[in-house]
Amino acid sequence: MLALLGIILLVTNGVLSDWTPVEKDLEIPLDLTQNSLIVRTFSLHGRIRWMTGSESTRNVGKMTIFLSSRGRMRYMIEGCTFGRFTVEPVIHSEVLIWKFIKTETSLVVYCNEVEVLNYLFADSTRPYCQLVWDGAENSGLIVFSRKDSASKYYDYESLE
Repeated sequence: MLALLGIILLVTNGVLSDWTPVEKDLEIPLDLTQNSLIVRTFSLHGRIRWMTGSESTRNVGKMTIFLSSRGRMRYMIEGCTFGRFTVEPVIHSEVLIWKFIKTETSLVVYCNEVEVLNYLFADSTRPYCQLVWDGAENSGLIVFSRKDSASKYYDYESLE
């Protein structure tokens, strides 16, 4: 019911015109070194899963967030780390806005405008992490995985 109310509020406020529906396995040209990725969900269950990079170069960074209404949300930056957020996301309803900012050295995650993770790639003991995530080589495409069960809409915001 809350999800339906969230959709109605989006439509009546005219916000939906700025959001693009998520299509799984579709390559979206989006440079994460110049733009943040913003994802809207309507559920406290499931997972957000997106990838950046190119299958042809095999340098693919994968980010997963496991949603839970019990306050045990977790994340995984494939090849780097996984765990619970440093700050628990603020949840007022089932509508969550996630913002992902990738710099050359880190991945910063916000939920409902609260920073919940600031992961430095150099902190990883795994060489794959820096190979895939560090720098700007893999930032030209975003793909929402078919394993993503929570992302409904996305948008981006220029970092400049």
